Amino acid sequence: MFELTEDDYQNKEFRGRDFSSNNMSGMEFYSCRFYNCTFIETSFAGSSFESCTFSGCNISNTLIDDTSFIDTKFNECKLLGLRFYKCSPMAFSPSFPGCLIRSCNFSDLSMKGSDFSNCEISGCAFQNSYLVEADFTGAKFSDTLFDSSDLRKASFYQAEGYAIDPYSNKLKQAVFSVPDVLSLLSGFGIEIKD
Repeated sequence: MFELTEDDYQNKEFRGRDFSSNNMSGMEFYSCRFYNCTFIETSFAGSSFESCTFSGCNISNTLIDDTSFIDTKFNECKLLGLRFYKCSPMAFSPSFPGCLIRSCNFSDLSMKGSDFSNCEISGCAFQNSYLVEADFTGAKFSDTLFDSSDLRKASFYQAEGYAIDPYSNKLKQAVFSVPDVLSLLSGFGIEIKD
């Protein structure tokens, strides 16, 4: 296990480090890069990550209460059991291209233009989420809830497995592709034939 000794890190690079069960609460990271690092049951509570990149990291059951993710990119990471709704809502602008996202909760967050492209999203919740212009292109969904969310101009092009009720979500100018767009009709109790 790797321990951090300072409270403030700028322009640092961490490769292959295991931060599991570490207490990283209240730390500040600016323009730091984490490659293939492990953060299982780590505490980020009250920490700030600005212009940081996590690539190929395992971030599972990590405590992120009051954490700031400003212009932070999670690239091809495993994100498991994270309660993003407990993050600092005024300092939350992450992107998640190519991530495996399981059992995470993004409810009540403003994520305009967030990148979820090519993600596998399973067992997640987006309730009352502001996702205008979000990019879900090529994402694969299972058991994920969208409820009372604003998905205007969001892209679900070539996405699969989503279940979105057009009555309880705003979908104006959202982009979908055939055949998965037909799932939007599932709540109407109709039968579709070729």
